[in-house]
Amino acid sequence: MSWEMELEENILEDLYLWIDSLPLSRPKKRIERDFSDGTLVAEIIRYYLPDLVEMHNYTPANSFQPKKANWGMLNRKVLSHFGLDLPDVKIAGLANGQPGLIEVLLYNLRLKIDEELELQQKIQQQPNSQHHMITPRQSSLSHMGTISKTNQVPLLSNRSNKSIRSNKTNEISHKEVSRLEYEEIKQQSFQQQEEIEVLHAKIRRLEHVLQLKDIRISELSKAVEDSRPTRPTATNKK
Repeated sequence: MSWEMELEENILEDLYLWIDSLPLSRPKKRIERDFSDGTLVAEIIRYYLPDLVEMHNYTPANSFQPKKANWGMLNRKVLSHFGLDLPDVKIAGLANGQPGLIEVLLYNLRLKIDEELELQQKIQQQPNSQHHMITPRQSSLSHMGTISKTNQVPLLSNRSNKSIRSNKTNEISHKEVSRLEYEEIKQQSFQQQEEIEVLHAKIRRLEHVLQLKDIRISELSKAVEDSRPTRPTATNKK
């Protein structure tokens, strides 16, 4: 995730509309201040992926240290698993309400939530999934929940039990391979997205430089015109 990215105005408007549509514990007035203790970010994640967040770990705060503690907890337990690991300097900036930081985080968090929900839906739709519910933590962080399901199969007979275990093992192996392929593609997508963001930032800087140069050229042209001596008016011959 690039913290230097600049969000376009239409993206920011869509982001704010999304935040306003969520049932958060307090309304958004000044987003950098309202989100500075990390609790509203935890509420957003819990709204979409309830198994990932335990709200009792996050206490609304007004002072810097409790805010920083909330962000540290959220970073270790949730955000780092999404590939959104927050550096200490960014945690301090978020806790201090530094303008622009929370929008970048929420923009990337929204993308990660969409990816996780899509992955969860795909896993549930697999024909051999036995139609049991896959929690976000199982689909995002590990498949231990799926593996534990195999241990709950009743022992009908030695032969049938071996057959069931064999089928379950094949099913899990297939899911693990699919998960690895997905993670590889997702990582490539992250890298490409960061490269695109860097290129967009370079383009904006170049456009700004060109604009400054055009202004400078215009100023110099005007200065040249002003410095030229005026021609004397020709007098009529008598």
